[in-house]
Amino acid sequence: MDLTLANRSLLTLTGIKKIKSSEPGQVVAALENCMIVITGSNLSVQSASVKEGNLEISGMVTSIKYTNTVKKGFSIRNMFR
Repeated sequence: MDLTLANRSLLTLTGIKKIKSSEPGQVVAALENCMIVITGSNLSVQSASVKEGNLEISGMVTSIKYTNTVKKGFSIRNMFR
């Protein structure tokens, strides 16, 4: 897995197995043996290829965290699922 962050506004990842969620404040993706959680503001998936394992995200990145579990935050969208 490679991770490149340019000027806190363009994040490029390789080794992605699945994109779990994508919202303006958080993007969650599955790697081979863990999850990666990217938080920030105005996050947007610019390009993604799960087949090739590539993901490119633009927006203001404030945090990148590797984890085995992901806690869901409160969201109006989640209320109506």
